[in-house]
Amino acid sequence: MIRNILVFTLLLLVYKAVKTVVRSATAAYNKREDISGDAIGEEMVLDPNCKTYLPKSRAIKRSINGRPTYFCSSSCAASYEERAGR
Repeated sequence: MIRNILVFTLLLLVYKAVKTVVRSATAAYNKREDISGDAIGEEMVLDPNCKTYLPKSRAIKRSINGRPTYFCSSSCAASYEERAGR
């Protein structure tokens, strides 16, 4: 009788442990999808200095010759402005 109770308790503990692992793995997978989905559908802009594309919301905007120009960093913007003779 005690042996059956111990086996049942052990099986219950294993079940709860597996359930916890599966639940945390599912939560981590869903969180990863949310992070990667942030930039989906967002407009990309080209940095004219280093020729890289980046999301418009993360770009640094400067007005060059009256036109909006987007850069990946302030150092790229400064380098481009210096080269353009501004």
